[in-house]
Amino acid sequence: MDKNITRKLGFWSSIYIALLGVVYLLLLGINFLTEGFAYPPSQTVQLWGGIITFLTVPGLIVQFTAIRYANEGENKTLGAMGITFITLFAATVSINRFVQLTVIQQGAGSQDLARFLPYATGSIMFALEMLGWGFFSSLAALSVAPLFSGTQLNLSVRWLFVVYALFSFTSVIGYTTGLPITAAAFIAWGPILLALAVMLAVYFRKVN
Repeated sequence: MDKNITRKLGFWSSIYIALLGVVYLLLLGINFLTEGFAYPPSQTVQLWGGIITFLTVPGLIVQFTAIRYANEGENKTLGAMGITFITLFAATVSINRFVQLTVIQQGAGSQDLARFLPYATGSIMFALEMLGWGFFSSLAALSVAPLFSGTQLNLSVRWLFVVYALFSFTSVIGYTTGLPITAAAFIAWGPILLALAVMLAVYFRKVN
């Protein structure tokens, strides 16, 4: 892939993800101020959170593809693994959110959809969300982290990917064991993902 195209795709996909991340955090902040620590979140938050998540998915596909081709001189296997895992993430999360934004919205109130509600007890869709965000995105982050080395910026990106993976995978452990550490997901998929997007935008701006 042409280096200039790679750089532009990486930069603009990171900006795109960062903007969606800001909107997501604002949404959570407004919900906290009005509802407190309400669980499940209000229908408005669930709807807009689902839309933001669905829109974030293609951005991450582009971003990880750009990471792979911006580091062609490094381990290509790791870059390919990153793309593979983020594609599995995209498949599970996009299916989950598309069902939420279509079938669930159209059949609101139906008892037949109880286990497909995003935050219901025993929710099938929440399990898919944890599989995608918690498991596959963690593996994608750990795959590409070693590709960043040398400069202080690159090392910061590397360790932020590692921290993201740790928090994200912690949420999977919490979900499967019933422990309250599932809340680590909100840290990984909120502020850490936003910080990563901003730093990657800077990285792609400087990459040769």
